[in-house]
Amino acid sequence: MRFIRRKQDEPAEPGQVTRIAPAVAYDGDLYHLPDWPRRRQEERELGRAHANDGQIDTLTLQTGSVPRFHELEDERLEELARIEDRTEQEVQQARAEFESQKIRLAESQRTFGEARKALDDSQHRVTELEQPSRRPGDGRPSSIAISGSHWPVIRRWLPAALLLLLLLIVEVPILYQVILSWGDSVAMTALLAAGAALIMLVAPHMYGRAFRSWQEHGSSAKGRWLLAGVALVWLGLIVAVAVLRRDALVKPLVVDGQEIGPTSDGVGQLPTMILLLALLVATALIAADLGRRMHNPNDRRLRELRAKRDAEARTCAAAQAAYQRDAGYAESVAQFLQAVDRRRASRLRQLDSGFDSLATAYLGGVVEGLRDPEAASWAERIVLRRRTRS
Repeated sequence: MRFIRRKQDEPAEPGQVTRIAPAVAYDGDLYHLPDWPRRRQEERELGRAHANDGQIDTLTLQTGSVPRFHELEDERLEELARIEDRTEQEVQQARAEFESQKIRLAESQRTFGEARKALDDSQHRVTELEQPSRRPGDGRPSSIAISGSHWPVIRRWLPAALLLLLLLIVEVPILYQVILSWGDSVAMTALLAAGAALIMLVAPHMYGRAFRSWQEHGSSAKGRWLLAGVALVWLGLIVAVAVLRRDALVKPLVVDGQEIGPTSDGVGQLPTMILLLALLVATALIAADLGRRMHNPNDRRLRELRAKRDAEARTCAAAQAAYQRDAGYAESVAQFLQAVDRRRASRLRQLDSGFDSLATAYLGGVVEGLRDPEAASWAERIVLRRRTRS
């Protein structure tokens, strides 16, 4: 795994993890320089007050000795000591923060690595499974499940659904005639006929689905015996329904209170029984084969794997973002430690120039208070001499 820095507009290459700047960089500054504008204003007012009170005059400026400068120098030395003390504290705190951040970074890197590994594994499994099935039992999903489109589903399974509906419509009046004497009313007889027809079609349809699952995943010997037993039981039920239908056909029909003879008059019972069995078995086989074709358990497996991959992709993205943030923050702490000497030198320069500006502001206030052109000349010489020495 490579970890690189890139700009915002540069695309990331596959397998790379980009390092981004942290939302909040490490800020370990414990020392802040004085408010120079405010201090200069105070020094100017103080110089003006000293001149008005007579604490300093032109003669004092001629000697080059300004008592306030000694006080400012003492204050500068105190500020310098404070810089050294706070800088040392900053270094200690930054080192402690860097060590703790390294632990957090290792943890986030481990979490990201695990999330990336899980995502790669799921993606590999999804890629392997995204091959259309060519025959039952090959462990592949249907092309419809792979495409994810709804129209191919409708186009493929609508004829099958219409065929099942047609078989149901045909079975209802036939069964109505068979169980005509069972219901107390026409509505009850119709409900019984509809329920029986539905069972006659749904049961083999569900059997076909179970058979397809056995084709895909295999089954134990007990499972195979169970499938065979269910098929035999269903065959027995088909024979029973065929007998009932035969009896309904050979019984005389009563129309307006008069018997007009059986429906199968002139046809033997054996051919009638064979025909009824053939029709019922064909209907059951059609329903079972439709169930076998319409049900592919690998479609559900593909959907579950895709959902798992998408969830792991979101988890991996969150883990990567956390890893990037931790890495960026760790780098900001390291940069803070590396810049200790530069920061100290910058503070010292700003401290010297700042106190020099305070001395200049004090002299400016003195000149304003004395209102003496000669005092202004001597103050200018003092400032020039101080800058020459520095």
